[in-house]
Parts: sequence; C-alpha cells; structure tokens
Amino acid sequence: MIIIQDTREQRPLKFDHEYVTAVRKVKLDAGDYGCEFKYGFVPPVFFERKSIPDLFGTLGKGYKRFKNEIVLAEELGLKLVIIIEGSLTKVLEGTKYSKMDGRTVVRKLYTLWLKYDIPFVCCTNRKECSFYICEYYASIGRRVINDLKAVRVRGRNTTKVAK
Repeated sequence: MIIIQDTREQRPLKFDHEYVTAVRKVKLDAGDYGCEFKYGFVPPVFFERKSIPDLFGTLGKGYKRFKNEIVLAEELGLKLVIIIEGSLTKVLEGTKYSKMDGRTVVRKLYTLWLKYDIPFVCCTNRKECSFYICEYYASIGRRVINDLKAVRVRGRNTTKVAK
C-alpha cells in the first residue's frame, strides 16, 4: 500500500511498516494521511494528525478553519479520524501555550465524535501513530480482499445453479 501524505504536513510521520511500499506527497483537501491500494483504490478515510499543542490550537483559535475542513470532508464523502501524538492523560494535562484546559479539549473531541462522526485516537508517540495508521489501512485492505473473494465464490455458485 502507498501512504498518501499531505504536502503541507510539517512534521511527517515515518512509515516503516511491512505493507507500505511508498509514501506519496499530495495536496489533500482534508486530513494529513490517506492510503492508496493496488489498482488505485483509495479508502475514503483520512487521518488528521495532531501533536498536543497543535490539537489545542486547532480546537481553540483554529476551530473555525477546522470546522471548514470538516464540512469539506463531508461534502467530498470523506471520513476524518483525529490521531493524537499523546495519551488522553497528556491531553488532560494541557499545554502551556493554551488558555484552554485539557478537560475542555477532551470534551470538544467527544463532541466532534458524536456530532460529526469524527473519532479520535490517542497514541503514546509518533511511532505508534504511524503503526496505527498502517494497521488501520491494512485491515481495510484485508476486508476488501475477503469481500472480493466472497463475491467470486457467490458468482461461481450462481453459475452452477444457472446451468
């Protein structure tokens, strides 16, 4: 699989995973990371990576811009997943450059999940973020392969019945 990385990503993750064949930089309309499989299949799920200070900025002063990205993703039929470089405990501790406290940020994350179906994932570090993204897309790939096999098997069974 090819990892698609937004060209504006300032601190790109490293993808050292057995299934990743390349990382392609592309300007993405929503999110920071996506995936492309063989034959050009791109799942409509994109990850929005956030360091803890970036998360506080996005859900604080940058919230209007982020809401525009959410609306655009919805219009394009894309699902966003927020992946955070830090544990939930670290988010709750807050960050020194924000006036918002951690509890407010966590509540906003849950509101985004419930209101816009944008889940969030907390990872302990950048390496774990990378691994999570790769395994998420790998599971989609396995599901697609299994679905295609099932369709082929059903098609053969239908052919036998039709004779």
